[in-house]
Amino acid sequence: MRIETIRAGALEVAFAQTETGISLASVTDHGGEKPFRILSTPGSLFCVTVENKTDGSEIFLMANEHFPVCSFGREGSDLILAATSGDPVPGVTVRIRVSPEETDSRLRFTTAVESVNDDYILTCCDYPCFWFDVSEQARFLSPYGCGEAMKADDGLFGHEYRSIQEYPSYGASFQFMAYWNPERGRMLYYGLEDPKPVSKRFCFLREKDDAALCLKAAMPLQDLDRVRNGQTLAGTLVWQLGDGDWYDATLLYRAWMEKEAGWLPERTASGRTDSAWLEEIDAWWLVHINGDSFADEIIEAAKDLGVPSAVHLYLWHQIPFDNDYPHYFPEKGGVRSELKKVQDAGIRVIPYINGRLWDTRDRGTEDWMFSKEAKPFATKDRFGKIFTESYSSKESDGSPVVLSIMCPSTAFWQNTVRDLTGRILDDVGFDGVYLDQIAAAKPQLCADPSHGHPAGGGSWWSDSYNDLLRTVKEKHPDRILATECTAEMFMKDIQAYLSWLWVRNDQVPAFPVLYSDKVHLFGIAFGDPSYADIFIAQSLLFGEQMGWMSPAFYWKLPHRDFYKKAVAARTRLHRTLSHGRMLRPPVLTDDAPRLRSEKCPHAYFKTVDYPAVQGTQWLEKETGNRYLLLANAGEENAHVTIETDFPDGDYSVDGIDGLTVRIRSGKAEAELPGLSVGWLERKKD
Repeated sequence: MRIETIRAGALEVAFAQTETGISLASVTDHGGEKPFRILSTPGSLFCVTVENKTDGSEIFLMANEHFPVCSFGREGSDLILAATSGDPVPGVTVRIRVSPEETDSRLRFTTAVESVNDDYILTCCDYPCFWFDVSEQARFLSPYGCGEAMKADDGLFGHEYRSIQEYPSYGASFQFMAYWNPERGRMLYYGLEDPKPVSKRFCFLREKDDAALCLKAAMPLQDLDRVRNGQTLAGTLVWQLGDGDWYDATLLYRAWMEKEAGWLPERTASGRTDSAWLEEIDAWWLVHINGDSFADEIIEAAKDLGVPSAVHLYLWHQIPFDNDYPHYFPEKGGVRSELKKVQDAGIRVIPYINGRLWDTRDRGTEDWMFSKEAKPFATKDRFGKIFTESYSSKESDGSPVVLSIMCPSTAFWQNTVRDLTGRILDDVGFDGVYLDQIAAAKPQLCADPSHGHPAGGGSWWSDSYNDLLRTVKEKHPDRILATECTAEMFMKDIQAYLSWLWVRNDQVPAFPVLYSDKVHLFGIAFGDPSYADIFIAQSLLFGEQMGWMSPAFYWKLPHRDFYKKAVAARTRLHRTLSHGRMLRPPVLTDDAPRLRSEKCPHAYFKTVDYPAVQGTQWLEKETGNRYLLLANAGEENAHVTIETDFPDGDYSVDGIDGLTVRIRSGKAEAELPGLSVGWLERKKD
């Protein structure tokens, strides 16, 4: 066995070469009183996926098992690794350059993959995998949704993980992960610096009872229509060691993103330059039209809530949901008159359409226009098979609706969506349009040669959607565009992300830390009242525009007054939460019963379990004022201990009469009433 090491400041990494391949042998933190071994159990450095050019069968080539020919070299301070595969698929070479940055304890990795094999196509290649020893203290950040702080040794999952999330999609909102040890107060950042991002996968993997857990990113490759399709992986992978936890890792990504990312919208001190009326909204209604009228119930509920609100409108079209797309016209009778009533009451309305699907039987059970017009422009694999999806919708004969995924690079699909949005905005008069799934569903690795894009991966998928969104927005500057979920790369011309899947355990506000001052967030999937209070509180604390509930659900809320308090707080702090920046959240403990529900369909095992009291900290950028927000979503009063970097002082708590909090040396205690919302304000000196 041969060992090669490279060190950057406190970060030392060792690679091991054996007879069968190459591994990440160890990762050591020299930042404390004595060295701390983050990884002591070797793990495979990468995996390359190949596909038989004839039958499409896949083989996974593991760095530690299938790459017997390895070499190490030095160029200045850089370490150069090269590994070439043997059986069962010889002739695949992976080259990795590791560049140290001493002052920041940072290693930068560039990776390339090559092939001289004429029987197999390269389809996916990992960036170098980071492994860490599993322990009770080990934590890691998943890029799912807003971000999730997970325990490496979590019995909830049977002590194993297998998560492969596509970027961009609901499963990977951003391009980084992190490891940290809260007992030591140290973290390692694993981030991709890719300013014009290609499609990727972010994975965390651990087999049951394995001693180590793997964090890794992978790149689906392009040129899937030929062998010998070697390429350099996009961007630079960074491993950086430092003090802190998920929040500090998030700040590293934010610093890079704000300097180099190509997806950021234009902003002024008072908000986005293209958000029109959206800047004023504090709450959203979710409405499905099931009869001739819908205006009165919205107006009544909005009047009771008493803040500027907007409506997300479903089933305004005659076709069923998830069926006969994209034939949304003609709309249902009475929609225009009811829409006018809602708008005359000062309430904005955006309708639902799907941004990526065409029904393969698009008039009942009949293939009406799909094969005749749309099929050539659907996404396909390299054998010409169309990529399709099915949900819960059924045709009239009881068979599943089969929806084709359209290729956004084609002028046909772009024109289809432009024409639809034009009719919705100009003809019907809606205030914006919601294009479903664009920031939620994974990019399809289309290989249709007639579409003019590289076969497979790359940046063409997001580039194409961004081109579409830009042209729609340019034509309608006074309207807004919204989409599902929070994949970062679409925000330049999307003004609002529906964060509806942010209803899981262990959530941390990494996405708001990154983008609270760059894109509007709205809406939580309030599927059952049993967990509503948890996420009412969290929506406020994370800076979201509140709600996304039906008027009927609103009236049935067990603690409607708590929701109204939270929305009123959002209105009072509107400028801060709409245009401000989230700072380091406080560390809170309380003695109230935890809040638990086993009826949340989007959570792991349908279970959510949170402390009653949660909190965040915000900076109002225009004034420099700081705010510490606290919410007790439980019914019982709670004694709360607070650790925070909020300035020391004595503070009256707005929103909770008679409560004063005294912070000394970053610590405080408070008695929070049940179902309460309050905040401390520190004006800039």
